[in-house]
Amino acid sequence: MQTVSNQLIKLLEQNPEKTCFVLKHNQIVFTSEQKGVKPMMDYYSSYGSSTEPLTVVDRIIGKGAIILAILIGADQVITPIISQVALDFATKSNIKVKYCKIVPFIINRTKDGQCPIECSVTHINDIHEGYEAIRKTLLKLNTNKGTADCVKTNKINKQGDGSFVCIKNI
Repeated sequence: MQTVSNQLIKLLEQNPEKTCFVLKHNQIVFTSEQKGVKPMMDYYSSYGSSTEPLTVVDRIIGKGAIILAILIGADQVITPIISQVALDFATKSNIKVKYCKIVPFIINRTKDGQCPIECSVTHINDIHEGYEAIRKTLLKLNTNKGTADCVKTNKINKQGDGSFVCIKNI
């Protein structure tokens, strides 16, 4: 018998074009094919903060995504991949997280450094300050088509075949 978490992870496997699902009372209320934090930014712009608990199922969760998940009203996040800083912040914020793999940080799209969104919020612990940092970083990225102000690193290790296996709970 599959757990609800495993069934929700399967949503990502069965819908490879989708990157994010938001559920309320176990019903899908929002989906997106956008990359990065854009789905949750779009959700927040359209619906604001939910008064009822939400579940976010997303392909990759960094600290920026956790901040936005909290802002939209999520009390649970399910993901195949989460960064350590995102997991730490979720734990401190009493967000239930189910994941397959913890990574030291989320890599950028060119795979040569840290994700600029995660970089922008690494040392921020207030969700509203985090939202502003994310918004400003997205604006800067869209304007400059650059990598914001993140440091590049060569310590990136590609692994995995794209399939999702175990779920770890905290």
